Amino acid sequence: MKKKFTLFMLCLLCGISVAIAQNVTIKGEVKDQQGLPLPGVSVKVKGTNQGAVTNENGVYTLSAPANATLTFSYIGFKSIEEQVNNRTTVKTTLSDNNEQLNEVIVVGYGTQTKKDLTTAVTTISSKDIQNQPITNPLQAIQGKAAGVQVTSQSGKPGAGITVSVRGNTSLTASNSPLYVIDGVTSRDASFINPNDIESMTILKDASSAAIYGSSGANGVILITTKKGTAGKLKVGFNAYTGISNFWKKQDVLNSDQYVALMKDMNYTSFGGTQNTDWQDEAFGTGTQNNYQLSLSGGIKGGQYYFSSGYQQDKGVVAPAKLDRYTTNFNGSQSITSWLKLTANASLTYDKSIDVSDNAGLAKGGVILSALTTPPTLTIYDPNGAFTPVPGGYENPIGNAFGSTNRKRSLRFVGAFAGEIRFSKDLTFKSSISANRRTEFYNYFLDPYKTVYGRTERGIYNNNRTNDNIWLNENILNYNKTAGKSVFGAIAGYTIQASEYKYNNYSATRYIDQTTQLPIEPSVAPTVPQRAQWSKRSYLARISYAYDGKYLLSSNFRADGSSRFKDGNKYGYFPSVSAGWRISGENFMKDSKTVNDLKIRGSWGKVGNDEGIGDYSYLKFYQVNAQGAYDLSQIANDNLSWEKTTQTNIGLDLTMFNSRVTFTADAYLKKTNDLLVKVQLPLSVGIDNSAQNVGSMENKGLEFALSTRNFEGKKFTWSTDLNFSLNRNKVTGLGTTQKSLDYGGLSNRDAAVRVEVGRPLGSFYGYIYNGVDPQTGNAIYADLNNNNVRDDGDRTFIGSAQPKFNYGITNTFSYGNLGLTVFFQGVQGSQLFNASRIELEGMIDARNQSTAVLDRWTTPGQITNIPRAGQAVTDNSLTSSRFVENASYLRMKTTTLSYNFGKTALGKLKMDKLTVFVSGYNLVTFTKYSGLDPEVNQYGANGPDMGVDYGTYPQSRSFLLGVNVGF
Repeated sequence: MKKKFTLFMLCLLCGISVAIAQNVTIKGEVKDQQGLPLPGVSVKVKGTNQGAVTNENGVYTLSAPANATLTFSYIGFKSIEEQVNNRTTVKTTLSDNNEQLNEVIVVGYGTQTKKDLTTAVTTISSKDIQNQPITNPLQAIQGKAAGVQVTSQSGKPGAGITVSVRGNTSLTASNSPLYVIDGVTSRDASFINPNDIESMTILKDASSAAIYGSSGANGVILITTKKGTAGKLKVGFNAYTGISNFWKKQDVLNSDQYVALMKDMNYTSFGGTQNTDWQDEAFGTGTQNNYQLSLSGGIKGGQYYFSSGYQQDKGVVAPAKLDRYTTNFNGSQSITSWLKLTANASLTYDKSIDVSDNAGLAKGGVILSALTTPPTLTIYDPNGAFTPVPGGYENPIGNAFGSTNRKRSLRFVGAFAGEIRFSKDLTFKSSISANRRTEFYNYFLDPYKTVYGRTERGIYNNNRTNDNIWLNENILNYNKTAGKSVFGAIAGYTIQASEYKYNNYSATRYIDQTTQLPIEPSVAPTVPQRAQWSKRSYLARISYAYDGKYLLSSNFRADGSSRFKDGNKYGYFPSVSAGWRISGENFMKDSKTVNDLKIRGSWGKVGNDEGIGDYSYLKFYQVNAQGAYDLSQIANDNLSWEKTTQTNIGLDLTMFNSRVTFTADAYLKKTNDLLVKVQLPLSVGIDNSAQNVGSMENKGLEFALSTRNFEGKKFTWSTDLNFSLNRNKVTGLGTTQKSLDYGGLSNRDAAVRVEVGRPLGSFYGYIYNGVDPQTGNAIYADLNNNNVRDDGDRTFIGSAQPKFNYGITNTFSYGNLGLTVFFQGVQGSQLFNASRIELEGMIDARNQSTAVLDRWTTPGQITNIPRAGQAVTDNSLTSSRFVENASYLRMKTTTLSYNFGKTALGKLKMDKLTVFVSGYNLVTFTKYSGLDPEVNQYGANGPDMGVDYGTYPQSRSFLLGVNVGF
């Protein structure tokens, strides 16, 4: 009996074993994240050699045990495992191995994955923006995006930033890009708190920007602020504090050297016996403080993010200061399965105190007067007034503190939208947004303490600006996937309007000239200003992708502008782009080196209607002193859009298991019908008129390279590098205008000339050939050989356009330690150092640079510095003598951080705790002799770029901060 039972158990176990080992036929399908079938995917039974390969439709069939595990692998995609669990159908989706290619990029009126882009787009993430002592988020773009040149016009708190995308396209119209902040359009983004920004996407070519039509002529920067995520409430706190100073001083004469110079110039009075270092007196130590608190999270069907921040920047030159208060809100809520509401709002309040700089024409401003005020003077005279500089100028402390120069501004940007989902493929979104700016400006010049104040017997100015823009957008969006085809389309209608108001009050002469007692001031008559404009637009986009390899997109926008007369109001802006993912072809699928390879091309047209005023096509009259009407502006019925077309060819390459990513672009950008204020003949009686004349061209190359150099268990090292070059050229100025002059200088010819065949920012003047050893006078080249110095001897003497721009970021981590070092550089640019005209001119009693110690003093002396002489301006004319190499390499940002681990965070009940020290503008390598090779008096993206005339330099900052999350 026992034997029979044993035999029965053996048979039963064998049957179970056979049942367990019995194979089943499995059919399945493999797709990518976009729902497209993946052919050539390897499907194997784990632990065996048994397997199959998907066909062209992504389908496979194999036989495997019912309890087997299947392994799916494909080059460029993450391998995954699936349990069979007695199933006969196993469908799966593979995701790209390259997280960068799967990154979702915000584009005009939608999003795309990076791998499907067919246009030239660059994205800056929040990690590139945070922990920097910047009040303007655009400063964080500098050196981080190929083809985008960011320049600080001045280094003082709250100073403006100029941004140029692929060169300058206009003379008098705007060269600045359009900013779209969470869907709200703006011509300025300086008021956004950098800590609130999630990403900034730069649309560089016309095909990507054409969806914004006339507004996208100079590129588009899409700013996405942070949003909440589903889950419990998260609290974040960021703070830093730091100090700043100027990274260099200018070498000027001390008291003994200055007195010797004055004797050489036959001055009999030159101040006292002290030796004041005016740079030490005027340039101190600035401070930066920043605090921000944020709340974020998600509730059922909705998400929210709220932040509030305070930032203070006290400038190196007192009393310059900026206090900024910000609040930001982002929220969304699904009301039903088919209706979703979203809202966002940003409110910024600024209080600033300004100090004068860029005051070259008046030979004033704190910066220039700190260099030229004689060291023999004191700050105050015996009467308690600021000691004047011989010649009637202010000393730097008088320039800084002799007047009250304050501004308050309130900026609101907000939008509310509703999105209806008709089906999984079709949605409609309507939004209304507002962009409102209110500014209050107050200026008072003391009638007793300063030279100019005593001359004018006091000055008071105040003004108020109100600028309101509203926008309504209605967008229909359709997306459909059918087999290997992915189709997308949008259609939209937008209307936009603006109202601008400006009121000014001005009074002077607060004291009696004879008695020096207060009297009723003289009030200047003023007329309030008001302007309005509006736009109506129609837009559409169609995109198509087949098999993830063949990509096509086309945009069209029609813009109607109130700035032009009927018949010319509408501009039409089409674009098309295409891409071919070569790595998706069968002949590339076995590549062990290339993970992704795509070539793309685009063409598009955009327009510009800004920079000429809102009513330039109309005829205007003004009332004269006799009560009659004089013509002040002639009509131009033909005034129309400035148009820019751009062609772009690009390549995207990912290699070595996504450790190397490379992007290259080449572009040609042509602008026609330039909007220019053309000089009119004197007989007309009007200075100028807005006309469509001339043309301009930009062409360039851009390269970006990202590498993961080392990836160990504890140590990692990655590098990001970008390089770009742009060649700008004016190709036409019409039939009546041969050239235009910009960059005015005090008592001398303008420094910049615009002429056909030359780039913007071309310096024009005499060629300086040194000093005559017998007379000590400056020698200028006689180009027309007539033995007389005249306009025929003036020529082009340099250019502010750089040969190329670049940026290099190295990121290191070791355990919880992190180190980021970012270098930014400009090569081949020049600056016209107009400050040297005042520092080396030796024409009056102001102090000079130590360069004049080598001045000519005796016949036969060989030197490059002319003789000194009262009012001898011929020795310091606008010439090549003052054109300098402004190339530089700057260690822009260095940050050392420590992230506390999970063990410490658990004890502290925190999600995140990071402490960091950071340096900004730490080291600058340059041959430029001025205080800063980057700043520009007139702005860096206009025709008069490249002039340094007493400009406030950028400072060097050191920070200590903390980021905390709960």
